[in-house]
Amino acid sequence: MTLPALPAFVTPRPDPVLNVWWIGAQNPSWLADAAPVASVAAVDDLPTDADPIVARVAAADALTFVASLRARCADARLLLLVDDLTGPVEADLLEVGVTFATDASHVMAPRRMRAVIASLGAPAADNAAPERRQRAFGVASHLLATMHDERETFQQLVHIIARELHSRRVSLLQVDHGAGVLVMRAAVGISAQVMAVARPRIGEGIAGTCARLGKPLYIDDHSRARGSTDLTAFVPDADHGAPPAMSLTVPILVKGEVVGVVNVTDRDDNRPYSRRDIDFVAALMGHAGFLLENAQLMTNLRSERAFTQRVLDTLADPLVVVDRGLRVVAANQAFERAFGGAEGALAERLGSDGPAHAHLLADVIAGGAQDTQEFAAWHLGDRVFDVRLTPFDDADRQRFLLFMHDVTARHVMERRLVSAEKMASLGVLAAGVAHEINNPIGFVKANIRSAGGFMGDLFDVVDAWRAAALAQGTVARARSVEEEVDVDGLREDAPRMVEEMVEGVERVEKIVAGLKTFAHPDTQKAQQADLRELLDNAALLTQGKWKYSLELEKDYADVAPIVCLGNQLEQVFMNLIVNAAQAADGWGKLRIEARDLPDGRVRLRFVDDCGGIPEAIVDKIFDPFFTTKDIGEGTGLGLAISYNIIETHGGTLQVEVREGEGTTFVIELPRGAQGQPMVVKQQSRFRI
Repeated sequence: MTLPALPAFVTPRPDPVLNVWWIGAQNPSWLADAAPVASVAAVDDLPTDADPIVARVAAADALTFVASLRARCADARLLLLVDDLTGPVEADLLEVGVTFATDASHVMAPRRMRAVIASLGAPAADNAAPERRQRAFGVASHLLATMHDERETFQQLVHIIARELHSRRVSLLQVDHGAGVLVMRAAVGISAQVMAVARPRIGEGIAGTCARLGKPLYIDDHSRARGSTDLTAFVPDADHGAPPAMSLTVPILVKGEVVGVVNVTDRDDNRPYSRRDIDFVAALMGHAGFLLENAQLMTNLRSERAFTQRVLDTLADPLVVVDRGLRVVAANQAFERAFGGAEGALAERLGSDGPAHAHLLADVIAGGAQDTQEFAAWHLGDRVFDVRLTPFDDADRQRFLLFMHDVTARHVMERRLVSAEKMASLGVLAAGVAHEINNPIGFVKANIRSAGGFMGDLFDVVDAWRAAALAQGTVARARSVEEEVDVDGLREDAPRMVEEMVEGVERVEKIVAGLKTFAHPDTQKAQQADLRELLDNAALLTQGKWKYSLELEKDYADVAPIVCLGNQLEQVFMNLIVNAAQAADGWGKLRIEARDLPDGRVRLRFVDDCGGIPEAIVDKIFDPFFTTKDIGEGTGLGLAISYNIIETHGGTLQVEVREGEGTTFVIELPRGAQGQPMVVKQQSRFRI
């Protein structure tokens, strides 16, 4: 630490005598470099004629230390280093006779330590000595300039006034223009209870009149003041000056506007306040007005900064300020929540992907970025951000504002949209393929059935030739051929093969029909139908699929009929029942519920305990061609078609999953209007 040169009174003397006494465990090197030093542990270890003396002391111990030093070395000169020196302590040192020779802001040591060059002569007999009063004024000014808490500033100010003017009662009242009153903010000699309720109105009483007039009132006769309704008589005459007064009431002005009032009364010796006292208070209040304005501005600035920080903290997206070295200067709460703190290097805060992005920012900054730069799709962990880097100047330093807009949801949606577009294209392609397949499938099916009939006819021919050969007794060659081709085996296998081919072709027809329904639904007229009958029929038609794997329970209550496309709803119900049966592992239970809702809609619930759908695929089950079934068991169109059918009816189909336990499909349908045409909406066909 480099300290300024020591005051002249501790410079080395030419003769080799002891120059300085240091009180402390070890004398500092900066003092030893300036003069020969002798160290003592305490004041009592000093010779009574020691001079000069250097010591370091805490502000709380300063008065006790000075008193003990005066008792030991009454005429010594002192360089006193005071830790955490405040205005009141400085005023207390004035009170015990310490005469200051340096400016209060002179710094000789580290932060929060003040150097005080003092003479330890006896306390001044005249407390109104010009140099003492000037020093008190400087202490008060320093207090006002360095303290930012208004209430504490007010309290310390009235404390100094009371000490300097030897007053038992001093109060400072602040103007509340909105309420039209004065609010007591600080006082000496007045109880907290009185301070809490004291609210003189502006224009009434001594303090109120002072606030209204914006001029001081010097009361020389309190009984006359109490009996007077016009206190302007106590305003000092500009020509004749202020008379001696028993109490002083002085306004605090800021740019001509009264912001407060100070009232000083009850002098200790009951003598009037002198002209010098009046000048001191008047000058101090004039100075206080500007300094208190600065304090108010600082308070407002802190309030604005706090408000700005609260606004920034309401942003859902991270916001961070960095310096040229990409160290975090400030951040909002969203950044802290996302990246765990608002200190350290930006690259460290952003996690494993941070260094690469920070390197990119460093290159941009090194290139002299002057305008906003944008960076798209930063992947940080499981989130995606679009980032804007904006440079700005903070005093003489350049800072960079990094706004990180969370676009994770948008990217997820974009991926789903891409998938949906692919599905849409695939659906159109499938519809075209289905149309092209449909005709050949038709004649293949017809030809297979015809081929089956032809084969029967051929076997009849074979039987006829066999009978003829037996009649002629020439069967040996025919028997040989029959055994070679296994005619009996062909007779047994051919019908089964034909039936399997027919079943396969019919299955292809169903897939083609499903694709056509999915891609090009027909417009049909809705008719009134009983949901209970549709549910029962769906259960009956699928009985072969579920009777060996499910216990089916029905709870329909009294559900009123609805207007719908019955065959389509029946297709939905069949699909949900078969899905539950295929999901059952050994044996399960399916409960079908139907209830009328108060709003006129009807709700159907298909509740099974067949293990449930894994959470990872719940969002995909309504996508076309998505299936978890084995090849040959499902096409991935069942739930997609069911979803569209329910949507056609203006209803909703939702799934509730209890992973590891079961699944509930919930259908809600409106009552519908008789004869209303229903067509699936093209834009809603693919769920995203």
